[in-house]
Amino acid sequence: MTGARGITVGRLTALVVLVLAVAVAVTLLITRATDGSGEGGRGGEGKGGPAGATPYAYTTEQELVLVRGDRPPTRVPRVFDLADPHRNTVVWTHDGHRVAFFSDDELLDRREDTRLITVDARTGEVRRLPCPGCHELAPVGDHDVMVLSHESGATSAFRIDLDRPTAPRTELDNGSHWQPQLLGATSTHVLTGQYEMSGGDPGMELRLNDVNTAGITVYPRFESNAYMPAALAAVGDGRRIAVAARHNPGGCTAPFPIHLLGPKGEVGGSDQTAALPPGYIAGVTGGIDVSDLWWGPDQHLYATISAWTCDKSQDAQDGKKRPYRPATLFRLDGDRWVSAGDQPATVVRPLDRDTRMVLVIPDCNGPVERDDGITYCNTGSLYREEAGKRTKVADDVLSLSAPATAS
Repeated sequence: MTGARGITVGRLTALVVLVLAVAVAVTLLITRATDGSGEGGRGGEGKGGPAGATPYAYTTEQELVLVRGDRPPTRVPRVFDLADPHRNTVVWTHDGHRVAFFSDDELLDRREDTRLITVDARTGEVRRLPCPGCHELAPVGDHDVMVLSHESGATSAFRIDLDRPTAPRTELDNGSHWQPQLLGATSTHVLTGQYEMSGGDPGMELRLNDVNTAGITVYPRFESNAYMPAALAAVGDGRRIAVAARHNPGGCTAPFPIHLLGPKGEVGGSDQTAALPPGYIAGVTGGIDVSDLWWGPDQHLYATISAWTCDKSQDAQDGKKRPYRPATLFRLDGDRWVSAGDQPATVVRPLDRDTRMVLVIPDCNGPVERDDGITYCNTGSLYREEAGKRTKVADDVLSLSAPATAS
């Protein structure tokens, strides 16, 4: 056996080059792993804007996609329900750092295996926390979420700190039973709802729950079915709360009023004249649908609203609807709704002063001549809109979400 050979200058140079090459390769692998995906974006996803831009997320039938500026998108596989939005809830923490949603175990009849999935919008890191029996989700605090769980049989509420995911979760007590739906939340208050019959008359019961003091505000009963869009935001020490109530059973002439709620149980109305179809007579000639409701960074309330007239010659309620205007953007000025855009828009989320994401889903008012009616009526195209010009980002999109803009 010969002794060790001396290291020449040439060999030393080659070794240094090799070490640098390995270091660069490892750095690239770590970066790709942190981003949560080694795939490039589809359909323009790589054109998401600067790295520091506001993030957003969208879902398809097969995955959630988190877009963070011009970095590769993070993709999280998960089956989403095409027809039932209550089973597809996606929320953002109030600090805007994380997006959270449940696994598809309940959807697949494995409720006890349910996990709370979180994605860090800054790094793309994905975490899966055990959450057996969990079925409702809302953001509270700066970086916490509140969940409802059937793990023990009765409905219980828990608070989970996503900055300390291994810490024990905190059970929340409101001095009474929790209503089964979490409609929305500020950092300190959660709006809950329960659909129930009273004397043969269906409606929604709403409560505003203070998660710090366990105080409860009860609102008058709403004539509405279980689908009830809500928008909550904190402004200074106050809260802005709005709900849209589709009247039940939701026929061709059923109205869809939007109400502003006060912290002490007050319920206010709003003038929807600008959104109504021509010649509208309540309960007689037409109707509207509210697809999306949210508070903008200018502290105005926004909604996307479609409208139709009714063909009395048809027997079926859905068959009577004749589209007048697809869902477009409206803004509440004082107590009156005014048009804020003429392009189709089902869901809108602003990213900055000049940029917003827009999801356009067919309204499907009236007969739908499609074999895949469920898919067609619940998925659409996602666009990035800058100065009124839209660039398509993806097709077959089910939902769109982004950090709160007025909290």
